[in-house]
Amino acid sequence: MNPTGYTLDFVIPQGPTGPANGLNAYGGKYSDTPQTLNLALGSSTQIPLPTAMPNLNTTYTPANSITIGEAGTYEINYFSNVSVAVGTTLTQAVRINGTNIPDTVISRILSVGVGSIYSGSVIVTLAEGDVIDMAISALLAVGVTLGSGVNATLSVKKLN
Repeated sequence: MNPTGYTLDFVIPQGPTGPANGLNAYGGKYSDTPQTLNLALGSSTQIPLPTAMPNLNTTYTPANSITIGEAGTYEINYFSNVSVAVGTTLTQAVRINGTNIPDTVISRILSVGVGSIYSGSVIVTLAEGDVIDMAISALLAVGVTLGSGVNATLSVKKLN
C-alpha cells in the first residue's frame, strides 16, 4: 500500500527480446618478436603472427592466420611497423584465401632504416572456412625488419 491507502497493482509489459549481447565471432593474432624477413623478387611473404588473442568461432590454423568459423559480415583490423634494408616500394595487404582484399593494399616507397606503419580497417563478407592473413611484397629482393614491441596485428570481429 502507498501512503494514500490505495493499492497499486500494475504490470509493465515486456517488449521484444533484442539481439544477444557480445560478438558471435572474433579472433586475433600478433607479433612482438623483432625479426627480419627476406623477401624474394616477385613474390609475397606472409607476415608472422605467432601469438594468439582470445577467440570465438575462429581458429588459428594454418599458422599466422585466422580461419573463420561462422559466415557473416566482419570488420578486419590490421597493423604492421616495418623498415627496409634497401630503399624500395613495399606493399602490404590483408588476404582472403591468398587473394588480396583490394581496400587493404597499401604501397609505399620506403627509405633505408626508416620505419613505416601500415594500418587500417575494412568490412567484408566472409564465408565459413575463409582464411585471413597479411602479406608483404617489394619491387626488389630486400630484407624487411619487424621492429621491437608489437610489430604486427591482425584481428577480426563479426558484425552480423
